[in-house]
Amino acid sequence: MIIDRLPSSLKNMLTYAVSIFLVKGISLIMLPIMAQFLSPAQLGKLELLATTTVFLSLLVGLAMHENLYRFVGELKCKVEQFNKVSQLYTYAVMLSLMVGSIVTIVLFLLPPLQSVFTVLDIALLCTVLGFESALGISMAWLRFKDRATSFLVISVVSTVFQVSAIVVVLYIAPVVTYIYAVGVLTGLLQLVILHKTNGFTWSWGGLKNLNKLLKYSFPLMLSTLVAFGLTGAEKWIIGYSFSIETLGLYAVAAKFSLAMCILIQPFSMWWMPKRFNALLYRGNEYTARVTQCGFVYITILAISAASVSQLFITWSLPSDYFPAVELLTGVIIVALFKELSDLFNIGILQQKKTQLLLVMNVVCTLVGLGLCLTLSSYGIWGIIGSIAFAQGSRAAALLYFSQRLVKLPFQFTALLMILINTLSCLALGFIYTHPVWLILITLFGAIFNLAIAYRYEFLSVFDFPRFSSDLQRTVRGS
Repeated sequence: MIIDRLPSSLKNMLTYAVSIFLVKGISLIMLPIMAQFLSPAQLGKLELLATTTVFLSLLVGLAMHENLYRFVGELKCKVEQFNKVSQLYTYAVMLSLMVGSIVTIVLFLLPPLQSVFTVLDIALLCTVLGFESALGISMAWLRFKDRATSFLVISVVSTVFQVSAIVVVLYIAPVVTYIYAVGVLTGLLQLVILHKTNGFTWSWGGLKNLNKLLKYSFPLMLSTLVAFGLTGAEKWIIGYSFSIETLGLYAVAAKFSLAMCILIQPFSMWWMPKRFNALLYRGNEYTARVTQCGFVYITILAISAASVSQLFITWSLPSDYFPAVELLTGVIIVALFKELSDLFNIGILQQKKTQLLLVMNVVCTLVGLGLCLTLSSYGIWGIIGSIAFAQGSRAAALLYFSQRLVKLPFQFTALLMILINTLSCLALGFIYTHPVWLILITLFGAIFNLAIAYRYEFLSVFDFPRFSSDLQRTVRGS
């Protein structure tokens, strides 16, 4: 079969695509069903709860999974890799329990928080804090070892459990707390399965080694928390400045930008753990070409997601959710710049300049949040525009400083043409919303970006099978 002749890297990416769509796309898959049972206000509260969980998980997790990419990724001996990741797993569990306990006490002592969430909401949230870091390392280890099939099986089991439980909850008692509880139980189920699959041993590597790991990951955690101001904190501002219903509509639009990010994940999950190893052993040119392929992939997904999302909302959701269509272009642009920031952030991490990353994130976040507060009088678009500007500035700054530290031979003329075409297509999709126009805009944008990639030989980094030659040999043989 032709698929058997694809490079293993591409086959793994296809497997990851299915896995990530199942794991992270569950909210989008269930959206038409949930919209029939939940009001925009209820979806707004669920989004507020999820956003708070993400923020606190980042805080408690201390970005320990980044140590796997940086330190385990450079080891060649498989035994050394396993011993190192076992130590990392042990550290993550212990730190999560310690820091999570402190955060739990603080949460239950905050009366304002209890006015928004129930006691059960807070208890479930605190449960997540205890295992999220270990779960992240476990999943990253499967990807690092290219165990794509195991990753897929675990994803299928988790998704079947979560979908079944959510459907039961919606029909019996459509309450936000119960829906959130299903997500927590699914995470625990994943952790148990992964712990048995990976077979990590409990290994304490000493305080000196822990201190070394934290010196690398702690600034990254701070950077991520600061960057959260551009990828989650705006939801708090929207909920506070406008209404929980408006937040619900924004959450619906954001789910489609999440869909774009989910489709990017197969490439990211294959490439991110290997980029430093590739830079070290395969060179700058290879690393640059793979990164450029990722750039093309991300931009095509952005154009496609903006058009498909508009059609999906108008055709499958109740009329109460139609105003979310007007927000799609903005949230897609925000997600686009955010993904490009992560893609091009190679040199800073390779040179371990995490303090520089923290400074850039602080500056861009302060600018973004400052603009949000200043322009909130212009409505929700004032907030979206502020976040998009800050994310674009962050992407440009990360690319500039990464290039100064590790110069990669990017073809900037081609990249600029692709970016301009992408933003133009997104703008046209906002203006012309008829289905025929949306389809034409998507086709033109994708073909243009691929044509530029072909012209500048972006895709030469992958060893694609020669389909035309295979076909000719098949015809001759017959």
